[in-house]
Amino acid sequence: MTLRKPSIWFWIITVLALLWNLMGVGAFIADMMMTPETLAEVYPANEVEFLKTYPSWTKIFYGLATVGGFLGCMGLIFRKRWALGMFVLSLFGVVIQQAHAIFMTDSIAVFGNATAIYFPIAILVIAVLMILFTKSSIAKRYVA
Repeated sequence: MTLRKPSIWFWIITVLALLWNLMGVGAFIADMMMTPETLAEVYPANEVEFLKTYPSWTKIFYGLATVGGFLGCMGLIFRKRWALGMFVLSLFGVVIQQAHAIFMTDSIAVFGNATAIYFPIAILVIAVLMILFTKSSIAKRYVA
């Protein structure tokens, strides 16, 4: 199959998505490096206590969400179809991680609506939009 030259919008969206996902990977790495002492320096006491009780399995899904999104963007940059699978993996990680945070914890009481609801919804929407964008790019033959 012959690839078509992508529009400028393909590259703008892909680069913006890459920057977004790089921030996510950076946050994930920073989170993995946090010690209890570092947590106490960065967060208020109630948030530190909340974060100490977070199950470690949620970090796996956090990693899937961020690394999957980053790899999906790299796939788009190289115009590879496997980018779609990476974005689906990322969405899976987002859904599990955020469902746990919203429905199985008191995150709203601890962090407030902006951090506990609105930001996770924005992350979910972006993950879905990246899947739709990648499907559209495949249909337009920008990606093979």
